[in-house]
Amino acid sequence: MKKRIAIVGSGTLSEQFLPDIKKSGIVIGVDRGAAWLLDHGITPKVAIGDFDSVTKRELARIKKLIKHVEVYPADKDFTDMELAVQYALKQKPTDVVIYGGIGTRADHTLGTFHLLEYFLNAGIAARLIDEYNEVRLIAGRQEMQKGPFRYISILPFSHSATVSLTGFLYEVSRLPLARSTTRGISNEFSADIATIEVHEGIVWVIQSRD
Repeated sequence: MKKRIAIVGSGTLSEQFLPDIKKSGIVIGVDRGAAWLLDHGITPKVAIGDFDSVTKRELARIKKLIKHVEVYPADKDFTDMELAVQYALKQKPTDVVIYGGIGTRADHTLGTFHLLEYFLNAGIAARLIDEYNEVRLIAGRQEMQKGPFRYISILPFSHSATVSLTGFLYEVSRLPLARSTTRGISNEFSADIATIEVHEGIVWVIQSRD
């Protein structure tokens, strides 16, 4: 049975994703993300974080309305998002979507990008999404469906990677990519279904609207 988890963080959030969040089997609110969910009529299964981004009144509301609230000290070795990812992994989902994982702080955004490796290692499909981008971390073979995003970029997460691409405007066979180069940026779909095959290494797959 398919078991999707939606993790809703404190980054940039959009109401356009509310219908998809509501359809998720489990919803996790991360810090201010929990308050945002309540404000939009969604009660998450769990709220996690140090809650330094909410007011005392908002935190009291979170504790009142959400049955499972995990409050951590601000002085800790993990981000709130990493704590939420660890909780999600224990639920053994089939796939995970992270909303509000991309924001104005580059350090938190980059850190959340790297958290996708936990899901990759566990064999769980996972992605970060906002209004303008969708981010995956993949190894092996992956079929991609053309969606609302115009551009698709493939960049090495590992030091280097070798990829083949079919169904794209720029098709390649066993193309070597190095982490210090930008060769994989700004490809486009040429078919409704395209294939990325990663022969060696791990790659970011980033779809962008503009």
